[in-house]
Amino acid sequence: MQYVSKKLLPVHIVLVLLSAGKLQAANFGTDLNLTMMPAAGGMGGTGIASPQDIGASVFGNPATLSTLKGTRFMFGGTYYRPDVSAVHDGSATGTAWSGESEAGPYLIPNAAVTQSLGDSVVLAGGVTVVAGVGSDFRATAGSLDPLAEILVFGANAGGSYRLSDQLSIGAMATIGLGLGQAGLISNTASTSNFGLRATFGMTYADGGTTFAAYYRTPLAIKYRNMIQYSATEFHSPTFEQPQEIAFGIANDRFMQGDLLLAADIVWKNWSSAEAYEDIYVDQTILAVGAQYTLAGYKLRAGLTHVNSPIKTNPGSSVGDIDSMYLGGGTVPFNPVLTQYVQATNAEVIWQDQISVGLGVPLGAHAHTDLHASYSLSRKETIGATAVDAGALQIGAAFSWQF
Repeated sequence: MQYVSKKLLPVHIVLVLLSAGKLQAANFGTDLNLTMMPAAGGMGGTGIASPQDIGASVFGNPATLSTLKGTRFMFGGTYYRPDVSAVHDGSATGTAWSGESEAGPYLIPNAAVTQSLGDSVVLAGGVTVVAGVGSDFRATAGSLDPLAEILVFGANAGGSYRLSDQLSIGAMATIGLGLGQAGLISNTASTSNFGLRATFGMTYADGGTTFAAYYRTPLAIKYRNMIQYSATEFHSPTFEQPQEIAFGIANDRFMQGDLLLAADIVWKNWSSAEAYEDIYVDQTILAVGAQYTLAGYKLRAGLTHVNSPIKTNPGSSVGDIDSMYLGGGTVPFNPVLTQYVQATNAEVIWQDQISVGLGVPLGAHAHTDLHASYSLSRKETIGATAVDAGALQIGAAFSWQF
């Protein structure tokens, strides 16, 4: 399978604050996966078996790098606007309130480069945002002025090796830089730290069909002294993006080779991810995508479906956060407050996302990819809070090959 050019926090972090939040990551919990990539984003985030932009290889299945020859470069970004409203009855905060989070919009950068070394080896690297969340209800009376912002930037480096004409393997290392703050009434400070993860993948091509899989390790980042615990003490919570196992299949032989169909399944192990295990259950994500080539242009569409990750009957903590400093004293967590956090800071409740995209040739060595996606707004009542959440994204990138 070849790329389009051929033919033409962590962690919404439950901020443990009795707050209200937003900035989900397009159907993949707080992870972005491939949904923000310029071509994959228009195909429902598919790209495990046959990615149509090099960013989807660098940040998806590294074994797919083996299909690339020469030098390739991609640069672009995605505008992302979450849209979340909440209505709380006052049982957690002492005051009933309703409002909309004012966090965002956000711009997600996408940059990647690949270089083939002979017929068997391809090296690659790139930078993007791999996870994120944010909330800002300071303008909502009764909400205790929550403020939160966490982004995880990922710098990837790795490569692939072609074992045979059919079989390729690949590995990718990620250095994650987490930037974040989370609290109520000025009981938080901006903090940052690093974490590491790895991805191991393979592809097997049989005629026009490619089968693929990868395993990705967890990414844990400890945010030192992020949340105030008492007058002189602070919490340093660790939030861990989950390990995941993914499978993909794609075929590019439909309609005399003009139609590519792809499907991905991704399993995210939130129930063993530090901190998230207290508010999320495991997710299984199904994504399907299509690309039709017409006079050199690439017409794309996709759909993603996932189960809600919200955990029922949570406990009295989120990771090692079991209390916070508020109103001059330390307030302990309880299940009511944990549900409040789920509803206002972890409300990745939508289940369906639709997307469209367009690839435009720009001569023999360049092309551009455009995409738009919308996570269908969905309502869910979590504890004493009713939440309505959705998101819109629009992205573009230029790619060159030599």
